[in-house]
Amino acid sequence: MTENDKIALAHFEEKLRLLLYKYKQVKEQNDELSRLLQEKENSLQEVQLRCKALESNYNNLKQAKVISLSDAEVGQTKERLSRLVREIDQCIESLKK
Repeated sequence: MTENDKIALAHFEEKLRLLLYKYKQVKEQNDELSRLLQEKENSLQEVQLRCKALESNYNNLKQAKVISLSDAEVGQTKERLSRLVREIDQCIESLKK
C-alpha cells in the first residue's frame, strides 16, 4: 500500500466516523421528536374526548333547562307573546286606516 493510499484510507475512515456520528445524532433527534409527537397525539385525543364529554353535558343541560321551565316562566312567555300579537294587530289596524 502506498503512502497516498494510506492517506486516502485514513481520510475515508475519518469521514466514515463523522458520518456515523452525525447519523447517531440525527437518529437520537428523530427518536425524541417521535416521542414528542406521540405525547402530543395522546394529549390531543384526551382533549377531544373531554370536548365531546363537555358538549354532551352542555346538551343535557339545555334539555334540562327546557324541561325545568316553571309554570310561571311559561305563563310569562305566553303573556309576552300575547302582548306582542296585540301590538301587531294594532299596527295592522293602523295601517288599514
